[in-house]
Amino acid sequence: MTMEKRVQKSKVNVTLELAIFVTIVITLIPIIWIAILAFLPNKSIIGTSFDFSFWLGNFRTLADPGQNFLRQIFNSLTITFGTVILTLVIGSGSGYSLSKLKPPKWATTPVFILASFLPIVPPITLVPGIYVTLTNLNLLGSVTGLVLVNTVFNLPFAILMIKSYFDQIPDELREAAIVDGASERRVFFSVLLPLAKPGLGAVAIYVAIMAWNEFLMGLIMTTGGGAAPLTVGIASLVQDYEITFGQMSASGFVAAIPIIILTAVASRQIVSGLTAGAVKS
Repeated sequence: MTMEKRVQKSKVNVTLELAIFVTIVITLIPIIWIAILAFLPNKSIIGTSFDFSFWLGNFRTLADPGQNFLRQIFNSLTITFGTVILTLVIGSGSGYSLSKLKPPKWATTPVFILASFLPIVPPITLVPGIYVTLTNLNLLGSVTGLVLVNTVFNLPFAILMIKSYFDQIPDELREAAIVDGASERRVFFSVLLPLAKPGLGAVAIYVAIMAWNEFLMGLIMTTGGGAAPLTVGIASLVQDYEITFGQMSASGFVAAIPIIILTAVASRQIVSGLTAGAVKS
């Protein structure tokens, strides 16, 4: 490699590193700003002069037993956990069936149509039907109803993702297990499902983020207050005559922590699962 090419390559590397650095800074600025506002009283936020005084009053107010914040956190955690479990249970079985059992087209066509149709439909257009359905099931305004709604919206993507991961697992593993006398159920739970853990982990992260951040259905399908998820609770801090910026920032800061922790922990598990290899000699 000539000196001129080395210089050009070095300039390209510097440009890429600078672009990555600027992108990271732009991404972190809103997060850092929310974290700062979370520890400021409202008078310091809306005042003309910036006066940073480390203050925990916003968190004390949110944690007050008379507030709905802690209940809303519990609702969001329950909705997220329930949605992830239900989506993985249904999605893993469906993805395995589509990948390895080769069902007929009359059974698979509706799945693919739904998977391609549902993501492009504005959720607001489905609200009347979902509202009536939850009302008839006596689940309107309940955490269980929101778990089912979030599962419906995330399941098509989860099924296709899990199916694509099962497709990467050699069919010879399933055939060898069947030849050894294992039932289809045993093959699924004992042989192929453990190999699909990295894929299930990736799907779980995506579903958890979507369920935790969901706002529209929580706003319409609940009455607010203690029955609402955290996202709706944060929006309710915007009042007609007052906007509690400090409490909004504090609640947003708290809301970001579980997803950050989940992503950091689960990402390590996914990377370790991908590098471990599927077959041991």
